[in-house]
Order: sequence, then C-alpha cells, then structure tokens
Amino acid sequence: MEISAKELQEKINNNEKVIVEFFANWCNPCSMMKPVFERVALNNDTEVQMYTMDIDQNRDYAQTLGIRSIPTVKLFSNGNVTDTVVGVMNEEKIKSLVNNLITE
Repeated sequence: MEISAKELQEKINNNEKVIVEFFANWCNPCSMMKPVFERVALNNDTEVQMYTMDIDQNRDYAQTLGIRSIPTVKLFSNGNVTDTVVGVMNEEKIKSLVNNLITE
C-alpha cells in the first residue's frame, strides 16, 4: 500500500492511473483519513492504483510535487497530476476521485 518516490515516479512515467495520499505519522488529520483511504483502496477493483506515501521519508519528492499541507491526495494520469485535494475526505469523496480518474 505504501509507495516510495522512485516506485511512484516509475508508475507516472508508465502513464498508469494512480491516486496517492501523502501523510505523516505525526499528523492527526492524516491518522483520521488513512484508514478510510486504505479501506477504499482494499475494495478498489478498478485499473486505478491507490497508495500512501510518508512525506517524512520522501521529503524531497513531496516538495517537488508542491505538497505544503497534509493530508494531500494527488491523482496522476497520462504522466501528469490531474487533480489535488487537500484535507480530510470521507469514503464517498475518495471513491468519487477514483471514478473521476477512471473517466480520464
């Protein structure tokens, strides 16, 4: 479920559809959202791949992507960021992001 910067960059370069939740262990809002995101990911049976990334372990990469607040979710399609959502989301919102990425 957790992905490294190198692994994510490979998926982006391969034009895969990917959603990543950027978090930190010390972040209380992240602690609330991570289990919800993971539940959606476990039940996801689409071509969209879902991962989490710890910004403390991937600090330079997070800065490259312009992440300034967490939790942040970024959607990648065709080698580009197609959407960014900052803040805690419920299960329905996360599912809608997956559906939006499917149709791109």
